[in-house]
Amino acid sequence: MSHAEAEAATVGLLHPGRMGGGFGGALADAGHRVLWCRVDRSAATARRAEEFGLRAVDDLARLTALSDVIVSICPPHHAPQVAAAVAESGFRGLFLDANGTTRAALLELAGKLSAADIRVVDGCVIGPCPQDAPGARLHLAGEGDDVARIISLFDGTGIRALDTGGSLGAASALKTSYATYQKVAYVLAGIAYAYADAQGVIEPLVGEASLITRSPLTEVLEDGMLPSVASRAWRWGPELTRCADALREAGLPGDLADAAIPALERWFPARDAFDGDTRRALDLLGGRP
Repeated sequence: MSHAEAEAATVGLLHPGRMGGGFGGALADAGHRVLWCRVDRSAATARRAEEFGLRAVDDLARLTALSDVIVSICPPHHAPQVAAAVAESGFRGLFLDANGTTRAALLELAGKLSAADIRVVDGCVIGPCPQDAPGARLHLAGEGDDVARIISLFDGTGIRALDTGGSLGAASALKTSYATYQKVAYVLAGIAYAYADAQGVIEPLVGEASLITRSPLTEVLEDGMLPSVASRAWRWGPELTRCADALREAGLPGDLADAAIPALERWFPARDAFDGDTRRALDLLGGRP
């Protein structure tokens, strides 16, 4: 598809919330006509849509009748409801579910849309809202031509649209993988600082944090750290039990420390014997002896 063809697209956006509004604005700035539906939307949503240059329509049927592509960016637990409403509206174009739910949820949603003759692309967003900072990535999975169509829509925007190279469900699986780490990591950081604050050691903790130059998400594979972690799991388990007890004594939740222990226990049988074998560490964690 040429860039000129991409510029002619009419995109129905469901919905212009904080993330969706930024994506809609990026598409509008790139020359697309971006529509949104007023039904059940707040005054704040209306103001945001106007700010981003989106065009309002009065109902979903009108939006889907005018749109070549529907982009769904909403809270993941609302994604099936949004998709069902689009299917019932008679839409027969290309539907991008950019909600990054789970592989199973995406495949169930895609099956219902496909039964209504709607083509589906699986997507997930990683990175900041486009209006806040540059660098958002839209990872995509599905049929090659459909993925290419979505990528072309974002040509010239500040959003990087990337093909995972996988089938439907791959983008959602990527989001699940990334969110599992990112969201829990921020919660853990908050708990760590709260405990350090309560114990009067927040300044040295900040000093230690300043020495961290790489993310554990990078280190476990690129630096071969996962086998090292696995080989020490038999010692880390009891240590985390003590950490959980200390957190609770300070009035903080210890559940996240407790929750790591069953994962560590899967590595106990091979203590001190991984020899840098990342594959073996992953297999044991996944219950594959």
